[in-house]
Amino acid sequence: MATSFITAHPFGDAYAARAGALPAVAWLESLRRFARAEIAGGLPGAQVEEWRFTPLTQLAKIGFIPAASADDVDVTAVPLDVPVVPGAVRVVLVNGVYRADLSDSLDGLDLRTLRDAVSSSKDMESAVGRVAPLSLPMVALNTAFMEDGLVIAVRGSVTRPVHIISIGAAGSSPVAFHPRVVITTEPGASLSIVETHIGLPGQPFLANPVTEVFVAEDAAVRRFVSVTEEGDAYHLATTVASVASRGTFEAFHMGLGGHKAEGTTRQEIHVVVNGEGTKVNVSGAYAIAGTMHHDFTTVINHRVGGSASRQVFKGVLDGRSHGVYQGRLRVAPDAQKTDARQVHKALFLAHGPAVDCKPELEIDADDVQCAHGAATGALDSDQLFYMAARGIDPETARALLVEGFLAEAIAEIGDESVRVVFAAQMAAWLQRRGGAS
Repeated sequence: MATSFITAHPFGDAYAARAGALPAVAWLESLRRFARAEIAGGLPGAQVEEWRFTPLTQLAKIGFIPAASADDVDVTAVPLDVPVVPGAVRVVLVNGVYRADLSDSLDGLDLRTLRDAVSSSKDMESAVGRVAPLSLPMVALNTAFMEDGLVIAVRGSVTRPVHIISIGAAGSSPVAFHPRVVITTEPGASLSIVETHIGLPGQPFLANPVTEVFVAEDAAVRRFVSVTEEGDAYHLATTVASVASRGTFEAFHMGLGGHKAEGTTRQEIHVVVNGEGTKVNVSGAYAIAGTMHHDFTTVINHRVGGSASRQVFKGVLDGRSHGVYQGRLRVAPDAQKTDARQVHKALFLAHGPAVDCKPELEIDADDVQCAHGAATGALDSDQLFYMAARGIDPETARALLVEGFLAEAIAEIGDESVRVVFAAQMAAWLQRRGGAS
C-alpha cells in the first residue's frame, strides 16, 4: 500500500508541534490518533485510483505551516463585498476560524463554533466523525489537525438561509487550515446553506474543509457551494452526507478560476442513501482557464431502494486548464426500485484544455433505472456563424453560447435567489475571460 502514496508530506511532527488544538478531551484525542495513523504513509498519489487525475505530488513539496501559527496574515485585506443571498445570515471564517466581528448576529440559530461545541457538549463525540470516515485521506488529515469550524443543529424549519463566507489568507509563509462543519437535523427540519470560498493572493495556502451532513427522516438540507479562490491555492474539500427515509439532500457546487489562479480545486461529495423515499440531487458547474485544475468526484451510495438521485455536471475550459469528473453510482443488492442518473458535459473554448471523465455504475440490484452519460466538444461553428450573420459580435456570441451551455446545470439550483447569485458569478467569470489576454 505504501507505494500508492507519497512517502513524505508537510504534515509531520514539525507541523503538529505548531498546530493549535481543540480542547483536550479523551474521545477527540483518540480520534486524532487514529487519523494520524491513517495519513502516516503520506497523501494519495497517482497510483491511488480515486486520485489518479489529481495527485498531490506538488502539494507535498510545499512547507505549509498551520494557519494558527502565522502571525503576519493581513486580515485587513479581507474582501467582504461578496454577494450574499438576500435575507441570509452571514457567517465569516478566516483561515477556518469563526470571526464574530465580521459575522451577523446568530440570534435564533443553533450555531456554535466547533471549539465551543467540543468544550461544552458531550454529544459531540457522536457527531464528529459520525458520517465522514477516516478511510478518506483528506478527512483523516482534517481530523488530525482541525482547530475550529461550525456546528449547526437544525430543529424545525430555519427560514433564513445561512451564508458562510470562508476566506483563505497566507502571510509570508504558505499556510494550511482544516475546518470541520457538522450539520445535524431533527425529523422534519429544513435548512438552506450557502458557502462562498475565496482567497487572498500571495503565498500558497491549503484549505482542507470537511462537511458532515446528517439528514433525518422527512428533513431537508439544501447546500450551495461556490469556490472562487485566486492565487496558487489548494482547495481540497470533502462532503459526506447521510440521508434517512424521505429525506431530501440538494447540493450544487461551482468552481471558478484561472484568470489569476494556477491552483488546484477538488470538490469531493459522498452521499449515503439510508432510507426509502429519499431525494438526492448533487450537481455542479465549473469554468476554468489558465493552468487551473478542477476535480469533481462524487459517490452516491444507494443502500436502500425506493429512492432517487440525480447528477448534472457541466464544465467550460479555456487556456491550458484541466477538468476532472469522477462519478460513481452504487446500488446495493436490496436497493430495488432505485432511480439514479448522472451526466457530465464539457465545453472547450481553446485547443489547450483537457478533461478526464470517468462515470461508473456499480449495480447489484435488477429492478432499477440507472443511467450515465458524458460528452465533450467545442463551440458549434454553425451557431457562431448564425449569430454573426445577425450582427452579434464574436465575443458576445461566444459568451451567449457558453451561458446557454451552462444554463442546464445552473437550473439544478432549486432556490431562485441562490440561482441568481451563482449565475451572476458565472457571468462575471465570462466577462473577465473576455478581457483576458
